[in-house]
Amino acid sequence: MALLHRVWHRDLAAALLGLVALGAGCGGRDASDTFLRPDSVLRAELGLTDADLVYRITILGGPRESLSPEQVELEPGAWLEFVSGDWLVHEVRFEADSLSGAPLAFVRDSDQLASPPLVDRGARYVVSFEGAPEARYPFVAEGNGAPGRGVVIVRSKR
Repeated sequence: MALLHRVWHRDLAAALLGLVALGAGCGGRDASDTFLRPDSVLRAELGLTDADLVYRITILGGPRESLSPEQVELEPGAWLEFVSGDWLVHEVRFEADSLSGAPLAFVRDSDQLASPPLVDRGARYVVSFEGAPEARYPFVAEGNGAPGRGVVIVRSKR
């Protein structure tokens, strides 16, 4: 499939590439929100259903990598897509030197520390937060311009 470059997910043996140039959901949404429902590609490739929440961060190049939004709050078990909104090359990686203990072990053990290059518009890197410990997961997007920085906050509903 042109939209998917690769699938990498723990249960499939890695994580997934590709994304839609849309904004992203933040905390306070649930599975009834159609914006957070998986698209047909994620349903087919990963077996996701309407019960799965998929948040999105769009990456655009320029003098500085632009992230929309720069911060996403989600619950353990949710999914996050990093999507290239242009034809420039982008790479996303969680900042290992800013993580420690269980959060660092989670991204390393699930082979989700960094994406392969996102080289096409609509390319996505999909990360599963199934079993993720509650924490802040800072990340950097690198490409042609200065790096862009953001954070994923994993927090259970209270």
